[in-house]
Amino acid sequence: MSKRKRVLFVSFVLAIGLTMAAVPGATAQSSVTVTAESGTVDLGTETETHSVTVENRGNNSVSLDISSPSGIDVDPEQRSVPGESTRTIDLDISGDDDASGGTVTVSAGGDSDSFQVDRLPIAGLEDEPLDTGDVLVGGSASGEADIEELTGEGGLSYASATVVSTDPDADLGVSVSGTTLNWNVYADSGVDQHEDLEWEVQLEANGDSRTTRTVEVESRVIYPAEFGEVTLDDEMTFDEPRGSSSTITKTVDLDIENSGDLELDLDGVTAYASNRGLDVSIADRPDTIDGQSTGTVELAVTADTGLSEGTYDVTGSVSAADFSVSDASYDGTVDIEHGTELDVPSRIDLGDVPIGEPERRSTTVGESLGYNDVENLEISLEDGPDRWLTVEESPSRLAGGDSQPVVFGMAFEPDAEVGTSYEWTYVVDGDGVEEETVTVTASPVPLDLGPIRSDVSSYDGTVADRTVSMIDTMDERSRSGDVSGDDITRVLSYGSAASLYLESMETASERQTAGEYESAQREIVQAAAAYNTMTLYANELEGDAFRADSSAVVAAAESDLDAVIAEQEAYYEDRLESENVSLIEEATVQRQLARVALLQGDDERAATLESDAESAFESYTESVSAGERARQRADETWTAMEAEQFVTIAGQPLFLNPAEYDAYAERVDEMNAAYENATATFEDAGETSRAEAVTAEYEQRADALQVTRWSLFGAVAVYAALVIGIVFRTARGMYWYLRDARESVSGDFLV
Repeated sequence: MSKRKRVLFVSFVLAIGLTMAAVPGATAQSSVTVTAESGTVDLGTETETHSVTVENRGNNSVSLDISSPSGIDVDPEQRSVPGESTRTIDLDISGDDDASGGTVTVSAGGDSDSFQVDRLPIAGLEDEPLDTGDVLVGGSASGEADIEELTGEGGLSYASATVVSTDPDADLGVSVSGTTLNWNVYADSGVDQHEDLEWEVQLEANGDSRTTRTVEVESRVIYPAEFGEVTLDDEMTFDEPRGSSSTITKTVDLDIENSGDLELDLDGVTAYASNRGLDVSIADRPDTIDGQSTGTVELAVTADTGLSEGTYDVTGSVSAADFSVSDASYDGTVDIEHGTELDVPSRIDLGDVPIGEPERRSTTVGESLGYNDVENLEISLEDGPDRWLTVEESPSRLAGGDSQPVVFGMAFEPDAEVGTSYEWTYVVDGDGVEEETVTVTASPVPLDLGPIRSDVSSYDGTVADRTVSMIDTMDERSRSGDVSGDDITRVLSYGSAASLYLESMETASERQTAGEYESAQREIVQAAAAYNTMTLYANELEGDAFRADSSAVVAAAESDLDAVIAEQEAYYEDRLESENVSLIEEATVQRQLARVALLQGDDERAATLESDAESAFESYTESVSAGERARQRADETWTAMEAEQFVTIAGQPLFLNPAEYDAYAERVDEMNAAYENATATFEDAGETSRAEAVTAEYEQRADALQVTRWSLFGAVAVYAALVIGIVFRTARGMYWYLRDARESVSGDFLV
């Protein structure tokens, strides 16, 4: 080759090389070709198939790599293509209901190809499954739901709906108006309450079967309002003093269940007690009771205080405003318990107590209700110093409604800190009663005999004079230092008891003189307690001077006390002998006489009187119950007359049927006798206010009866006028008939 030709060849080769360098891939042609089937895939709810051809000219197999829009799933029938082969691979294409379309790219061996996936409109509901709510058993419910296009591509013009799965206990009907699903549910009769109902509905968009999808529809069966359990199982406690009233009213709860699901309109509630000593009325009730809930009706139970403890039956019924709801009746019980309550002062302040000077303070502990006795009564120290203050006198039992004195003894010793306030807390407890506490406070101060001397010297008589003499003697001996601490305590305690005795006796005498014997009773009991304390310390005093004075004081005090006790006894005896004493007054007087007997030391007579008092209380209770029964008989007779014989016009009963007069007169006599019996019984028992109430009711109904008598006279007059009119009309007709008959016989009518 010539030089020129070599240059041209080299130039040609270089030109070819530069040209190949300028063209991408020209130096390394791919050995794999990926070719997707032409056209667009219209994807609905079903799986669509699209193919791709992969030509692998290389020696090694290549793998497919597929990218697709979110929610679009592309599943090839094989994932790799062997070397030196060509494969046409089917791609299964599916999508989530809310997935949009887009481009699918298939890659292999460095080559790729794409095709477009378009989503058809997919119909769905905003909330799935569709909850149609509650449907009444044997009834129907309807509603609508918006049908929306799920993919976000738009293009939903209309839809159709078909029920493809039914519930055996209910029917579901569906229809579509544009993009609105109308539904109607009907629940069969006899379906269980709260049973869940389920259906499947198939939606189709724009009439294209490729877009069909199934949605679930749910509902629940509910029941109309109906009465469930009606229960009364409550208790009432007699926690008011027995003598303060003949009856006690408490509120108990009647629970009414609405076992249905709809609201129940409560229309009426009745309650009756089988025992005549128990009266039940409706105090308060709800107007409505929510479904599946319980309403509470408050029953006012008025019980005679003479009723014994136990369970008492109450019956009644409840009704609803909706007549389709059946009434319900109930049998309930009220458990009556007799309360027991301690009457204890919460605080006793002894104030400043001179060191070495005994201080005695008497109070009372009682049972305030009067139903039960309190046994094993104990007064024990719970908190405070275990010295200086003691309980010197206290009862071991309390009769129901009775009270007994409790005496605290206070004596500070020289080691007590002056100016310090000491506090003691005592617990008062007994069988079957809630414990009470009483707090006693006292502050020690230096010994000062002046106040007690001043208190006692303000009274006249042997008790006061000789007690002052004892105080003066103690004052002289204490100044000279010739006295023991025990003597100081005894004399000061003696003087304090004497001061209390004198004050109580003076007050008792004043009240007896004024005729206030009931008020004097408490003062006499207190004077007796003080006298006992004086006697106790008189026996412990040492020294001739103290003994001489104390003996004279005790003798005079005993004589004076016996005199006021005797006068008190005479007063109560006169009360018992009085002809106009009521049963409750008799019981009270018997109890007061029992206390007087205890003061006199006659325990046997006191027990007898206490027993008589209990019997009188029982008679009182029986009398009140009898009076109430008589009043109820009168009320029942009046109610029967209103229902069977009277015609009520503008609230006024009228009697218009003379044929019922005998029955009317008999019932009037029965009612009059019952009211008179009730009034007399209440007055005998001492229940004046109750007797007045019954009398007022009787007078009101007697006035109404007077009007009924006048209405009867008017009715008789009207009936008589009607009879006379009928007779006159009949006679007139007979006259004209006879006249016409005579004319027809005589022929006068031809003239």
